[in-house]
Formats: sequence, C-alpha cells, structure tokens
Amino acid sequence: MMTIISDWILLAAGFALAFQVFTLFNYLRNRYYITAIPKENQKKDIPITQATISVCIPARNEANNIVKTIDSLLRQTHPPFEILVLDDQSTDETYQLVEAIAKVNPSVKLFKGMEKPSDWLGKNWACHQLSEKANGTILIFQDADVWMSGQAIERIATQFDTYDAVTVWPHQILGSFFERLVLPGVYYALLTLFPAAYLNQKPKWLPASIYPRFKHLFAAANGQFIGIKKAVYQKLGGHKFVKMEVVEDMALAKLIKTHDYLVGMFHGADTVYCRMYHNAREVWEGFSKNFMAGFPNTFSFVAMAFVHVLSFILPVVLLCISTFRLQSDNSELILYFSIVSVAIFTFIRIHLGIIFKWKMVYSFIHFGTVLWFQILGITLLWNKIIGKKSHWKGREIS
Repeated sequence: MMTIISDWILLAAGFALAFQVFTLFNYLRNRYYITAIPKENQKKDIPITQATISVCIPARNEANNIVKTIDSLLRQTHPPFEILVLDDQSTDETYQLVEAIAKVNPSVKLFKGMEKPSDWLGKNWACHQLSEKANGTILIFQDADVWMSGQAIERIATQFDTYDAVTVWPHQILGSFFERLVLPGVYYALLTLFPAAYLNQKPKWLPASIYPRFKHLFAAANGQFIGIKKAVYQKLGGHKFVKMEVVEDMALAKLIKTHDYLVGMFHGADTVYCRMYHNAREVWEGFSKNFMAGFPNTFSFVAMAFVHVLSFILPVVLLCISTFRLQSDNSELILYFSIVSVAIFTFIRIHLGIIFKWKMVYSFIHFGTVLWFQILGITLLWNKIIGKKSHWKGREIS
C-alpha cells in the first residue's frame, strides 16, 4: 500500500517539476518580449509620432486618487492633447476635485456620466462615453488610480509608430500585507503562462489552416492602461462590442488580435504606477469581481486550480514532511523534485521582486499567494452555486 502511495506522490511531484520547468522557460522567454517601455524610438528611421492623444479616465468614487493621477498627466514632457474625466455617478468628492482642476487647466475636461443601461457593465459604459467625447487620434484608457513619471506619455506615444494598440502592466505599489502577498501573483501568472512571443505572430508549430480559430488565445491586455488608435477602435466597435464583458481588457485584446492589428505590450517599472487596493477587504472584493470571469468556463477554472495545487502547494507540503521517509525507493527522488520545484518558483518571484522593487521576503511564500487564490476560487464557486453576485463600488457584477 505504501509503495502505491509513494508512486502516486512521485507522479504528482514529477508533474509539478515539469510544470515549473515549462513556466521557467516561458518566463525567461517573456522577459525578452515584455520589456520596460523603451526610452527612445527603437526605429531611428521613423519619426516620433505627432498624433494627438486623448487620455480617457473613468472615475467612480476616486477622490483619493484622481488629483494625483491628473497632476502626473499635466506634468508630462509630451502632454496629452486632452485629459477627459468621466465622473461615473460618484458619491464622494470626485466631481468637485476634478472640477477645480479643470477650471485652471483647459486641457482637463470633466463630464458627468449618464445612467448605465441595463445591458452594459459600469466601466465599459464609462469608457464608451469617454470615447465619444475624445478628439485625439490616439485614445488612452487609463484607470483613475494610475499615475506616471514625466516622460511616460512621450515614450508610449512613440510606440504608436509601430503598433496599433499599446498596453502597459503598471508598476504596482504595494502597502498592506495582502497587497504584497496577492498582487504579485497576477504578474507571475502573466509572465509564466502567457506566450508573449505569439502576441503579434503565428506560432510556427500551429498549422496555418487552423490558426485563425485559435489566434485570439494569444492575446492579452491590462485595462489599467490601454492605448489604441482611434480609427482602429472605431472600426472594431470599441467598448460597445465588449459592453457586457467583466474582463473587458482581455476581450478588447482578443478583438484586436482577431483583426490582425499589432499590439505592443510593456511593463511599467519606474514609469507607470498603480496602487489598486489598500487593505485585505479591497483585495478580496477586487479579485472577486473578475477572477472567475478570466476563464472560458468552470471546467478550465477548476482544472487550473488543480494544476496550481499540484505545482505550488504540494512541493512545499512534501518538503515540510521530508523527515518522514516513505518506505520505498522514491523518497529521495520525491524530495529532489520538490526542492527543484520550490527553487524555480521562488527564483521567479525574487526576479519579479527585483524588477518592481517589491519586498523580497514575500518571494519566499509564493505558495501562500497560490493558497489565497485557491480559497478565493472555492468561495466564488460556492457563490455561483447559490447565486450570490459580486459587487464593486456599489454595483452588482453579473
């Protein structure tokens, strides 16, 4: 009996190691394809774009963030042509704060959001309204809790000489325990699982005859910062086409990819910043609204959870009980597999911590990050069974 158990544990540990080796390879590859925003035009024969830029900011109860965000835009070396802020029926002082800025800065334009139709989600509706007000040839949709260094817009604008759309994964500023524990997990998943090499090209191993059916799978974007040429945005239908998508950024990315437009993807280390949440409650509610929606179906959601338990939690458990020797020849191999698995995902977390200047001690408890998401996933599955909806900023998320 012990031999059978040992064999199954060895199989699981071997799967974990294989998964970690794959993710390490993809991480190292993605570090080439997902870089910091270039400091200058990489193609010397192409002039820096003279396009006009409209920065569109949906704001609902953002009194704690909006002033800092607008101020960073006003200080740009390549200032936007216009900064559009839509107050999405806030119940705090968001409108009054922006109104005061707009009175002394003509480039800042403030609008009151209209009542949300029943067949739209809140942020999507706000972005749609902003797009109809924007006059620039490039639209940048930016969250109200995102701010940037003085040369950010100039550096990003240059990329539109090459790409039709640009998305940036901001430099996340982390304060509380659960911010530091949980949020790096999003970047870990992106850089270890997303095949960024195929964002703008067909995989050589995928037959051309079936590529059109699957190319949308090689698309991703971060809704905290997405820029797109207005002509492309209008041709695709903009946010109206994804009006009921909870994960609207991914839906837009798939739409852009499906129509063969080029997307530039960068990380915003030391350039574009964001602090998404400030405490455990905000972290929980924030991820509750869209975590499950990021998967195509419940089966894939559960399957990925199972893979993460085997690949991240099991190796740590096996290391913790390593003093207990299984009565088989597999014990040393199981221990070896577990050590290497833990070493790989710890290395990746350390490297991410160096890039984004996150507290290093959290790199050694990545299994805790995975465990937190497992608890969230179980909760969301239960809520789905009993019909309980998620809420964000006073609105129900279907």
